Amino acid sequence: MTLTRNPAAPPLRLYCVEDNPLIVFHLEQLIEDAGHVFVGSADSFSQLKMDAEVAAIDGVLVDIDLADGRTGPDVAAWLKALGIPSLFVTGQDDVAARYSDIVRGVINKPVATAGFAEKLALLRA
Repeated sequence: MTLTRNPAAPPLRLYCVEDNPLIVFHLEQLIEDAGHVFVGSADSFSQLKMDAEVAAIDGVLVDIDLADGRTGPDVAAWLKALGIPSLFVTGQDDVAARYSDIVRGVINKPVATAGFAEKLALLRA
């Protein structure tokens, strides 16, 4: 299923920080279907910090609980300090709400195609 695309806007280069490979694969497909570029993923905050791709991304989809614990909020704060916007991808709305000042929004799990492209648009400056 192809999602709504905005031909006037250039594609975003998007990264995922998620410890479940099936969810990463699903997000990759949704990102590409929305006309954006999936540039990589990490399963933990420590792995993200070692990835050189971070310097060339426009936004990040971040889970709250990662392979190294509940470090998603730390990831989002670190990215914000670098000037990189992020969205939480989580089923933990209560936790996400406590950190609403460091992310541009929340994509609820299970991730659905409906509204996904619109949520990605929140990553544009």
